[in-house]
Amino acid sequence: MRTNFRIRPIAPLVALIALFVAVLAFSLFGTVREADRVDAARSRVAVHSAVDGKITQIAGIAEDNGLWDDAAIAVYQGMNDQRFFWSSWGVTTGQGTNYDGAVILDSRGNTLLAYDHGRAVRLDLAKELGAPLSILLSRLDRTGQPAGGIMRTADGLRLVGVAQIRPASPGRHQLVPKSGPYRIVFMRMVTPTLYKAIAHDLLLQDISLDKAGTDRIEIPLKDASGETIGALSWQQARPGYKALLRTLPLIAVAMLMFLGIAGFVGRQGLRSIERLATLAMVDSLSGLPNRRAIRREMEQRLARGEKVSLAMIDLDGFKAINDNYGHNVGDRLIRVTADMLVEMLGGHGSVARLGGDEFAIMTAGPDAIIKAEVIAQDLLARLSRPFRIDERTVVIGASIGLASTGMARIDAGELMRRADIAMYAAKSAGKMRLAWYDEHLDQKQATAHLIEMELRDAIERDEFELLYQPVHSLADGKISAVEALLRWTSPTRGEVAPSQFIPIAEASGLIDRIGMHVLHRACVDGLAWPEIHVSVNVSAAQLRNPDFPARLGHILAETGFPAHRLELEITESYLVYDPETARKILSEVKALGVGVALDDFGTGYASIGFLRQFSFTKLKLDRSLVIEAGDSEAARSVLQASIAVARALKMAVTAEGVETDAQADMMRIAGCDELQGWLFSHAVDAQGVSDAVASAHSEYATRNLRVFAGG
Repeated sequence: MRTNFRIRPIAPLVALIALFVAVLAFSLFGTVREADRVDAARSRVAVHSAVDGKITQIAGIAEDNGLWDDAAIAVYQGMNDQRFFWSSWGVTTGQGTNYDGAVILDSRGNTLLAYDHGRAVRLDLAKELGAPLSILLSRLDRTGQPAGGIMRTADGLRLVGVAQIRPASPGRHQLVPKSGPYRIVFMRMVTPTLYKAIAHDLLLQDISLDKAGTDRIEIPLKDASGETIGALSWQQARPGYKALLRTLPLIAVAMLMFLGIAGFVGRQGLRSIERLATLAMVDSLSGLPNRRAIRREMEQRLARGEKVSLAMIDLDGFKAINDNYGHNVGDRLIRVTADMLVEMLGGHGSVARLGGDEFAIMTAGPDAIIKAEVIAQDLLARLSRPFRIDERTVVIGASIGLASTGMARIDAGELMRRADIAMYAAKSAGKMRLAWYDEHLDQKQATAHLIEMELRDAIERDEFELLYQPVHSLADGKISAVEALLRWTSPTRGEVAPSQFIPIAEASGLIDRIGMHVLHRACVDGLAWPEIHVSVNVSAAQLRNPDFPARLGHILAETGFPAHRLELEITESYLVYDPETARKILSEVKALGVGVALDDFGTGYASIGFLRQFSFTKLKLDRSLVIEAGDSEAARSVLQASIAVARALKMAVTAEGVETDAQADMMRIAGCDELQGWLFSHAVDAQGVSDAVASAHSEYATRNLRVFAGG
């Protein structure tokens, strides 16, 4: 009985431990199988992509060499310039870096010239490669785009790329014979060097061609006809099994430690430890790990030699939501975003809130880069849709910067710095996009800092210049308005494009001073052109300044320029991200008597309700819509519908970027009020505008008289 008494309380404990071990073992082996399966699938996809990349590369090489004036002249003027052919292609086939075979085919597929491994050869390529080559050539002739594939030759498997030989200059298209363009073909042997390079990049072991085995993974290689002509295979990595072998001793030790600690540590002590850990490592608002926590996890993974990728996320438009709806709505938005990120990650990484409206996602492992890219793309897609916060619908976006340890050995701090730089690059590029860090961004950041310093000096030295592009009225063919265009010539860099220095001015806060300078100069210049409207582009950064309307009114009063002749051009992006603030600022601007034009219409988000909401005085059709209308019936329908809506809302319509008579005719027939573009005039200085306005028969007013007359 004593023995039974002692055994009785131990037996359930042993049974419980045995059950726990059985469940743990079942879970571990299931995880091992799944990890091995996922790794095998990932490696197949990666190798397929790598092979496709090699095919795309050789097709691109063919395209680069085919679209070449010198090549077209040499080929279509008798095939006699052997020195050109040898120096351009023959020598390169002997080097074997990008291709080891080059062939010129006429439009019927006859071989005119062939080089192979650094020597001229005689061969009938169509006969040697057969149907797969015919399929590629047919695809090339049908689409005009380069094509590529893998084919079996007498020497083994080869990558093949084909492209048409065409002159790059439009004036030389008559060189191409009426029977059709000739084709250039590049080939590269599928050698161990080639596929072992793929294996090296993808961390694969023992890759080979046509080697079978039960513990190997393989993908078939198919030619253009769909026939399997070989297979690449490699040793299965089995990361799950290897991880299990490494962790079994740790699991056993952990179990023993757990039993020991459970006996000595009281429940209250554990709760105290958990509370302290939460305070130190968790963000109180979102419940996510904080900056310290994710940095610590990255340091641990990097110390173990794991590959780590980090995505830094900044919510676009969050400040406006906080300002307009209050901190309660902003806090709710942070929590909703946090829940969404956790759901999207699904256990395949770590998510943290760094502070404010910044989040971070960390992925680790061999496929960390792929996972980070996929998650970032999915996040952009999710954030493109409106959020429902209580009774409000809000629209936000995100700028995402990504960085990875890759082959470089860097610490967690450097990884976070790189992701942060990439995030600001994404934000500078237009928001709602992602950017990967590369070394050029560091240089770009340094260059931006230097440009910012030079801009500060340029403001003090008044180095900026204003040019004006005339806008012509379809009613009488004369200049009805001019658009002011800012130009800057740096003493050290020469002429700097506005697309380069304007974003830097916006990010640094200099845009307010520069923008007011432009408005003041345009008003002063415009006094010399009675009845001519002056249009000035205003950036979103300027309009976010609540003092902008008052400062604009001061400029009008100081210069004496009539408010009704001034027009501000704004883009759709400013209105979309903060419509409430935009409506308030634009109402104050229009109260001064200044017109407001919606610029670049047709490239973004604007709808009929959107146009009605802001009551623009003018709609400016973007150059891309003007060009597309000449090529697409659907684009013409969109154009005509847009003009009809503008008419209904009593908005004038200006077509930008008009470069041909045909475009001008089309815009007139569609119902535009004004035309602007190089067909009438490039940008000129203030004196050029004065000269054009002073002469009723200047080239600006009469160059396209046929268009204005309706002929």
